[in-house]
Amino acid sequence: MRWRFLILTAFCCMLSALCGCRAYNLGNKGLFPTDVRTVGVSIVANETWRHGYGERLTEALVREIETRTPYKVVPESRADMLLKVTITDENKNVTFQNDWLDPRELLFNMTVNVQWIDRKTMEERKAQNIDLRQDALAISSSAPLVTEVGQSNATASQTVIQNLAQSIVGMMENPW
Repeated sequence: MRWRFLILTAFCCMLSALCGCRAYNLGNKGLFPTDVRTVGVSIVANETWRHGYGERLTEALVREIETRTPYKVVPESRADMLLKVTITDENKNVTFQNDWLDPRELLFNMTVNVQWIDRKTMEERKAQNIDLRQDALAISSSAPLVTEVGQSNATASQTVIQNLAQSIVGMMENPW
């Protein structure tokens, strides 16, 4: 009688281990849609007067997609999904000034419009079931800029670009 109980218990444990983990995915494959394998990233359009932001954001997006997702970045003609980004605004605002009205701390801000387009249907893919009534999703990011501690426009803009790249790639995650 005891042997039957042990065999039945072992069989139930093995069966639950095999069936219970069937839908579980290791790594980042469970976070992203499985119908997409490749992404085409076009050069980010820049509508601001500062040059170089489009190329820097494009590089950050490609790096983020390659390291954080199971997708491969390929030319747009072979991609399952297209990513189109436009930088629409970039500004600095004074957040703190001294008694002589010299700016001591600024806030660097950048806003982008993002479109994930399914190349099979040529329709925009909605991000995480967000029902939008506009053509593109506007994302904004900001970073402090304190020149007295060695920060510059370049360091603040790089922080903002990294934050934007993380947010844009995060839009493709499956909803929880």
